[in-house]
Amino acid sequence: MRLNQLSKFKRFCNRKLLLKLVQINNMKILIIVAHPDDEVLGCGGAIASYTDQGHEVTSIIFTYGENSNLNESPRKLAKTRSGESIRAGKILGVKKMYFLGLPDNTLSEEIKDESLYKKLLTIIRERKPNIILTHSIDDYHPAHRNVAKLIKKLVSENKLKSRIYTFAIGIPIRAVQKNKPKLIIDTTRYQSKKKMALKQFKSQHWNFNYFGNLSKIKDYIYGIFHDKKSVEVFYKW
Repeated sequence: MRLNQLSKFKRFCNRKLLLKLVQINNMKILIIVAHPDDEVLGCGGAIASYTDQGHEVTSIIFTYGENSNLNESPRKLAKTRSGESIRAGKILGVKKMYFLGLPDNTLSEEIKDESLYKKLLTIIRERKPNIILTHSIDDYHPAHRNVAKLIKKLVSENKLKSRIYTFAIGIPIRAVQKNKPKLIIDTTRYQSKKKMALKQFKSQHWNFNYFGNLSKIKDYIYGIFHDKKSVEVFYKW
């Protein structure tokens, strides 16, 4: 092989290698949660980090959270909360959002619905996520736990290759399963983005006195554990 041909061949190989590296680095992340705001409380910093690195983030939200305030009509609150979630998603860089429109309850019966199972499976197969972030199976809220159960069942029964990591919104610091493999994301650079995204949920201001502050405290404490200012930690199934 002549010298110039060899040089061209090396450049071709290098381009192919670079293309492979880009394909590996361009991950797809799927966030699956029960209510609008769960995605930001649970993994807002991670979402901002992923999108900043060029990864594609999609979210699926099971309900509109229309029963979170008994002083407002469910229809009005559903529109308000979905709008808040959309605005927060834009701040964090979410590419696409799916609102499934399920009733805002424990979801214990809804997760048995075959049509819901098929719809979720279709979305997951279309999006082909490398990573799924969803609720912990031992979180405080029954709707969170039921979403987790359904996603775990769906992924295991269909032998999907996505890696699943979980977060707990209502648990201050993980006490059980804490020795499981972790996904640790330094969110120091994205504290302001997460804060801005959380500010979109004005309809939940009374709720955020607890959950919003708990999210900040957890990020801070996990940051201390890992010598950072702010960290989000997710546990592998």
